[in-house]
Amino acid sequence: MMLNLRMAKSIMEQEEGMNHLWIQLLPTEFSAIEKAEVSIKLPNGLYRAPNLNGYEESESNDIFINLSHDKDVLLELYTQTAVDFDEACVIVTLSFKVTENRWKEFSKDVTVRFVTEEEMEEIVELDQQVIERVIELRNPAVGVPNSDDLVILRPRTYELRNNEYAYLEQKYRVDY
Repeated sequence: MMLNLRMAKSIMEQEEGMNHLWIQLLPTEFSAIEKAEVSIKLPNGLYRAPNLNGYEESESNDIFINLSHDKDVLLELYTQTAVDFDEACVIVTLSFKVTENRWKEFSKDVTVRFVTEEEMEEIVELDQQVIERVIELRNPAVGVPNSDDLVILRPRTYELRNNEYAYLEQKYRVDY
């Protein structure tokens, strides 16, 4: 197994920042493996929400996946208070059982850069594929036409107000 890690934004706000991490599982010579665990090691000050795919998680926040049909994991990362560092490393480890007593692990890391809110608007780069995947997971019914369970909800309407932060809302808001 190989891991491909992609962030939705190239940088993240130091205080009350949010980003999405897309973990893509790329099968190699171990394609016969069915079940695996993904663990994420975050630096102090960076937190994550439960995975957006809805996969089962352990008490230690390991994510259980079935490699026969699960090909990715999407996580929301955030800061609650200001972090006092400019860069941090997020380590993702994929573990699976090779034999009864032997486990195999693959690890990969991605660097998260933190900037102030003022710097955010000047140098942020967005990965549109990650954003599209977030939208896809938030709206699962979009790809299921002719279903008896299909419920259509009216999208939220936003009233844009003219204040000092209005330009940030227009620039960074992702409509689900």
